[in-house]
Amino acid sequence: MELSSEDVFRLNVLLANPVKAIRINESTLTLHALTEDGEAKVPLNPNCREDRYLRLVRELLSGHVMGSPGGYPVYLTRWTRMGQSRGENLEQLLLLGESEALVAVVCAPDITDEIASRAWWVEATSDNARRMLCAEAVIKGDMGQVLADHLAEHLAFENEPQVMIDTVSLILQDRKSTRL
Repeated sequence: MELSSEDVFRLNVLLANPVKAIRINESTLTLHALTEDGEAKVPLNPNCREDRYLRLVRELLSGHVMGSPGGYPVYLTRWTRMGQSRGENLEQLLLLGESEALVAVVCAPDITDEIASRAWWVEATSDNARRMLCAEAVIKGDMGQVLADHLAEHLAFENEPQVMIDTVSLILQDRKSTRL
């Protein structure tokens, strides 16, 4: 099974331009791309089961971005969650539309403020905010305040005591941080 010719054309046109990050909304079958000119949307038109089609889209992205036609190597999951990814490929990982690749980016010890901003655009969750606030460049950058504010706003919705303690610690780690 292959991607529809319409989607192949749209995705190739999108990837021919500078793209900063990609996210895929699986419920609406829409690929969103962060570009220098703003956000671009590519509606996907599956010609097979949706999960299979999304895998084909991710394989196309991976083949274009990293030269890995099989998609993001899932066996690297544990490795990337432990923060073993390095700065040289973080930008590429944000172009894969893979949740595990995003986790690799937000867990990277040398994540920059700019990369954190792109990762936040891909998926703005409290878990990602906590992970990114472990990096000094993010704490001191513009994203540090944004992430701390998000965590403060969502602190009341946390259920686990240890997560609450960790969140408060991250919020208060920088004096310019947020208002509780």
